[in-house]
Amino acid sequence: MPNLPAALAATLLFNALVAGFLTAIGFGGGFQVNLVFSNCIGLSIGVLLVGVLRFKLAPAPRAAAAAAAILVGAALGGMLARLITGTGSSGDGSHEGQSLLLGLVFGAVAATFFWLRERNANLRRELQRGELARLEAEKQALVAQLRLLQAQIEPHFLFNSLANVSALIEADPSRAAQLLDALIRYLRTSLQRTRAEGGTLGDEIALLTAYLDVLKIRMGDRLAYAFAVPDALLACDFPPMLLQPLVENAIRHGLEPKLAGGHLDLMATQESGRLRLRVSDDGVGFAEIPGEGVGLANIRARLDALYGGRARMVIDAKVGAGVTATLEIPLAGAAA
Repeated sequence: MPNLPAALAATLLFNALVAGFLTAIGFGGGFQVNLVFSNCIGLSIGVLLVGVLRFKLAPAPRAAAAAAAILVGAALGGMLARLITGTGSSGDGSHEGQSLLLGLVFGAVAATFFWLRERNANLRRELQRGELARLEAEKQALVAQLRLLQAQIEPHFLFNSLANVSALIEADPSRAAQLLDALIRYLRTSLQRTRAEGGTLGDEIALLTAYLDVLKIRMGDRLAYAFAVPDALLACDFPPMLLQPLVENAIRHGLEPKLAGGHLDLMATQESGRLRLRVSDDGVGFAEIPGEGVGLANIRARLDALYGGRARMVIDAKVGAGVTATLEIPLAGAAA
């Protein structure tokens, strides 16, 4: 809604300019009379137009209503001005001509103004619709990309676990049943997590707990793990399936190849509006990261898609000294 005091001041100024112009060309009965006519006609047209434009009408009916408001406002304003100035009984037709001229002037100005405003409003609506369509298309493309990346994370883990169940069915049926139950719990948690568009760090920790329960049955005493995650951080927004590939790499490349097994630690801290997560193991380690596997490549791709360069992942590895993977992302609501 326009600023009414400012619009009224602009209308009065325009009325005064019109009255001065008419007086300068010798039209009407002097500046004071012209000013009364100008104000009466201008304000009458303005009030009727504002009233018409308050209604939500289609373009054609709105244009017809605006034209009617201009004609009626010019007639009413002229009558009011003649009553105020006492010129109605003089028989001088100049005031009727003055009313007609002022009505045409104000009508032309008002019609131009409201046509331009309507056109600008239509252009803004078109731009907004186009922008919304573009953003929706980008969102759908991003969701599809993230779903694809998530789907590539865990096949070999599932195959290995099912192979272990198959091998244990005859050798150790009780342990095979435990492994199958743990795998079912993991799959249920995993499906709920991967189908979600968002989630919290607590959801990711629950998924990792179910995942490590399966591995604990498979590896026995060769696997020990500990989480150091403050309760206050569990409610932080966190994308699904970002931590599991780091834990999976630590197990697969660090602890499983080590005869004695080892220890895995997950630590979460918050600093300067950023969430830092560190996954470390004391496994066999490696001197360098040869090309990074599918899991790490997917994490980097998802970080770039989700945060556009505001997140990072650092891998620190040494032969015989394990690997530390650090993931750092901005917390929701933190400044970019």
